[in-house]
Amino acid sequence: MSAKELFGLEGVEHELIENYQPKFLAIGGEHVVYEIPDHPDIVAKVEVMSLKDSITWNDEHGEPMGVLSEEFKAQRDEYIKLHIEKYQQLKKYFGNEHVLPQKEFLLKVPVPPNVLRLLYDEKPPLQGTETWSVAKIQRRAAELSDQNRLSLVAGNAELENLNAEEYNRVTEHLVFGKDSEMPLKENELLDIQSKDDLKKLLEQAENDDELMVSLRELLKKIVIYTNETGDVIDIIGKDNLVFTRKDGKWTYRLVDPLYPGDKKIVSEAKAVLLKLSKGIEFNNEEHRFLMHTFNIVRTVNGLAEQVGIPERIDIVPEDMEKKDMDYWALLKKKLPIFEKTETNGAD
Repeated sequence: MSAKELFGLEGVEHELIENYQPKFLAIGGEHVVYEIPDHPDIVAKVEVMSLKDSITWNDEHGEPMGVLSEEFKAQRDEYIKLHIEKYQQLKKYFGNEHVLPQKEFLLKVPVPPNVLRLLYDEKPPLQGTETWSVAKIQRRAAELSDQNRLSLVAGNAELENLNAEEYNRVTEHLVFGKDSEMPLKENELLDIQSKDDLKKLLEQAENDDELMVSLRELLKKIVIYTNETGDVIDIIGKDNLVFTRKDGKWTYRLVDPLYPGDKKIVSEAKAVLLKLSKGIEFNNEEHRFLMHTFNIVRTVNGLAEQVGIPERIDIVPEDMEKKDMDYWALLKKKLPIFEKTETNGAD
């Protein structure tokens, strides 16, 4: 079943659909995106995992699927407040002109039967047709209609068929600073972080001085932002961060830059690294934190190295003793739900 068939709302009876007639546009790692025919300048985004959070909460508290308890609402309100604060922080570090305006709120949304089964691997704990989710109204990114846009995207290397020895060597170099005096060759980076969009961005920047200036500026800001805030820019999905030409000059747009959830991803990754160094197993959520963080850090630090920027993202705990581990085996052996969902500008 295609994403459009799965998340499309044709034939679904719900007040929200009757009022706004949302049309499926795309799906990314954590959002389903809809366009609104009467409002072509905006898109509506629904957090997929927020649907599951709501359903699971109600199941655990003996409530029907569509109920919104005061306690759960208070939690969601805090979550939304945090995201609003993070967006203000993005504007501070990257500039208003680089961040899309958006509003975030709690909304009762329809849940088609196929989506409900997908969320719970065919075994949903509750039955119903609607629940509460975090939703966003965002100004539509005109950049995503530009066929010549360039995307800074990391992807997940662990989903690829890579050489384990090379994966570990590049990870030790770019994440842990091993042999930092010996820069990687370009192909060594791109063999691990192998997205075609990333290759295209780097190759074009090497032949376009103006694009290179813009790329360097952005990389410096990402490193400073991550090291100072403990948050990362989510470049796992395609088109979360894009470069386009505006008024004849290269610029960039953070289309959907926040990592999902309410945790500080760097501190979470550090905690997982400490556990691993002590021989302690990690759970699925911790696996996801570490896998995504590795891919983001490898990509940003690798690009910084290639374009001559000295700054690096640092996620290594000070008291971590054992750093040389078989990270390929650790992260390849289990992949959390939705990791195989490929984004196409939805995030």
